Amino acid sequence: MNHPDSEVIRLNLIFDYPVRWSRFKVLRDLLQNFYDAVGHRQWRERFVWEWADERLTFKVAGVGFSYDWLLHIGASTKREHPGEYAGYFGEGFKIAALCALRDHDWRIELASRDWRLQATTAGIVVDGYALTSLAYRVWRGEPVRDETILWIHPFREGDREILECVLPSFYYEENPLFGEKLWSSSKAAVFLRSGQPKPAGYPATGECRGPGIVFAGYQALGSLEPPLVICAHHVRWNDRERNTFFKMDVVRVVRETVAELPAAAAMRVLPHFQRWWYQYPRKRYDFDSWHGVVRVLAQRIGYSPEQAALWRERYPHLLVAEPVKSTDLPAYNRRRQALDWLHQDGRRYRLVQDGFARLGYPSLEEACEAADGFSVARPPTAWERPLIALLEDTVTQVFPDLLGEKPLPPCLIIKHDRAVWMGMAVCVPRNNQAKNLAGWVVRHELTYVALKPGLLRIGRGSEALSTYLHELAHGFGGDRSAAFGRALTQLLETALNHAVELTQFQQAWDRYCAVEQRLKPAPSSKGL
Repeated sequence: MNHPDSEVIRLNLIFDYPVRWSRFKVLRDLLQNFYDAVGHRQWRERFVWEWADERLTFKVAGVGFSYDWLLHIGASTKREHPGEYAGYFGEGFKIAALCALRDHDWRIELASRDWRLQATTAGIVVDGYALTSLAYRVWRGEPVRDETILWIHPFREGDREILECVLPSFYYEENPLFGEKLWSSSKAAVFLRSGQPKPAGYPATGECRGPGIVFAGYQALGSLEPPLVICAHHVRWNDRERNTFFKMDVVRVVRETVAELPAAAAMRVLPHFQRWWYQYPRKRYDFDSWHGVVRVLAQRIGYSPEQAALWRERYPHLLVAEPVKSTDLPAYNRRRQALDWLHQDGRRYRLVQDGFARLGYPSLEEACEAADGFSVARPPTAWERPLIALLEDTVTQVFPDLLGEKPLPPCLIIKHDRAVWMGMAVCVPRNNQAKNLAGWVVRHELTYVALKPGLLRIGRGSEALSTYLHELAHGFGGDRSAAFGRALTQLLETALNHAVELTQFQQAWDRYCAVEQRLKPAPSSKGL
């Protein structure tokens, strides 16, 4: 277009400048200027777009500016208030115009106040080399406009699909992807997701794809699995070449946003993270873990006694399980017993991370202890001592020198049959590991072993003996160790070679139990 009043202005931006923006990014950066001019509160009312005859038009009334701002990389009317706009770098229109013209065959025109410009090219000579520069052809002295208008052409049907993806990628409360608003402030907001699917190509985080959306700086930059819209307006995205968040960015933005929620809003959000209620970081610095988000949400609810009570009423069967180190043997053994109790008798409960302690939930160990699930030992009674002696004599006869130079450990009785374990052994690692006569390495010293009282009954001698041997075998290793497995196998092989002694043991056991049973007083018949 060679209008006599036009002027070509070179931008000193070489046309083959190594930057490649997709059609989505070009379109979003061009739209961003209109979004920032209007603001999210008036976006729906004041911004207008039209598409006809392969020509796309953006228009906003009551906004004007000088084209001088478009001449310099880094120049932006937004630079003094970066937290209030989607744009920041002051290069969006220049790079977008370059990529549109060079890579996508889009011709860009822009008009405001009394001027109009068209993105074009111009020759430039640098040290004797002929180069091509991005340029603007500018017309001045046009009738003054009370609006700013941008045209893109040719804009075809496939481009229209990209536009449908770009439009809801900006934050505004009427966004069709937004559902119910749970909370908002000047710095952030949280919504439920609407039922409308995200358009194809919508910004997504590969490691946590799902219906949820994360907005930062008023633009959609990531996704998450829960159906929420998390918006952090003052989080600034400083990497212009990367268009979406990594998962660690998503987690950080979500954590910082939910840390501002009142208790009632946190009550609505936390159920959507139910999958991660019992997640702990897998390593010392686990930036991808939702543990911190869940912890913060539980703490936010806990700040309100009323909301905490409502939460406990809604989720009554939660138990807190803090991490336990295997090096802390007393705590580790209690945890193992408590987990076994949970799997057998406490299955209505669900384990959650330590952040839920703020809501008044008991720990796993507290619930196990209240249900008498722990194997707490007591000394054997006078009636039980002969049976214990029979067990010890049989083991000494059939398995001499079982624990090397160490005698058999004391055998106690678990206080009640409600305990989850049939037997238990308290093991202390030995510094000077020795071998028994069979060559088995004795790795643990057994402080004591204990059996359930229900085993000391008529007809249960073989079960009591097998449980007793199982606990003694812990002198050679823990439950999951290969040494423990080998010891049990070898004990079984030895037992098969002593059938006579084991039969005699069973007969002696039942004789004693039968006699003692007859001597016990009969149940009271009072009231019959």
